Amino acid sequence: MDTIRLTWTMPVGLAGRDASPANPLARALRQLLREGRPFSRLCQCFFRDAQGTVRWLGVFVHSAGDRVIFFPGFADTMDRIHGFKNETEMWKQPFAFDHATLERDLRTWHITSAGSQDHLGRPSTLAIGDDRVLWFGLTLADASALRVVHKETVITADVPPSDGKRRMDVFSAAREGAQFPMLLFNTEHTTPASRGLCHFAVYLGPKGCADYVGVDLGAPHESPFMSKRLPTEIAGLPLLAHRIALSDTLDIQITTTLLPGQLNVPVSFTSPTRN
Repeated sequence: MDTIRLTWTMPVGLAGRDASPANPLARALRQLLREGRPFSRLCQCFFRDAQGTVRWLGVFVHSAGDRVIFFPGFADTMDRIHGFKNETEMWKQPFAFDHATLERDLRTWHITSAGSQDHLGRPSTLAIGDDRVLWFGLTLADASALRVVHKETVITADVPPSDGKRRMDVFSAAREGAQFPMLLFNTEHTTPASRGLCHFAVYLGPKGCADYVGVDLGAPHESPFMSKRLPTEIAGLPLLAHRIALSDTLDIQITTTLLPGQLNVPVSFTSPTRN
């Protein structure tokens, strides 16, 4: 076997390098470099928190099978899952969470364990008009739930000598023209929620579609993981929309905000619903 070593350099971030196979870029590249399975586009997504620390939100991949895969950049390994559908407990079990996959029809998604060994769930997305969908809401108890970015991210993989060049060519092509956005909060709009929970609403739609500016944010309104029930309507949230051109056919919109309340777990995904 040959060894491929990739180093991604950032002008911002902590001094030093992150060579852990748990970082989201290494996980997103695992299937390509180790197994030879291609993808068409890769987008690294970063987040600058209120203290100015640059963190990984994660990596979005547009697969060769036309699925969208999200590898979140969590600071700690998520090795258990506790899931509810409305008030019914669905899962409470060990689960080495690795990524979330949106099906090619943009209607359903599931989560997958490391090495694609296990899949859980088939929640629906929420249609929001003009062929756009709200995929999920991601809520953090604190920004520290996201992995800090280092100036160097190093990925190492053993590949067959006969296929190493093709795998590197796929990686280079997937990065060509890709966007690597830095997400921020809306700091011009201060509300009592501005010291609250970090929340990211993730939408997808056709390339060039209009930004979504409605009320559906995938917020954890009915979540049992909130210390107090989140109001159905929250006025004056500090919203900021970010647009990512994922591919020639799909755009991602990520709207950041801060929600009031307290989350009793580090990280919560909410599959959107509309009453």
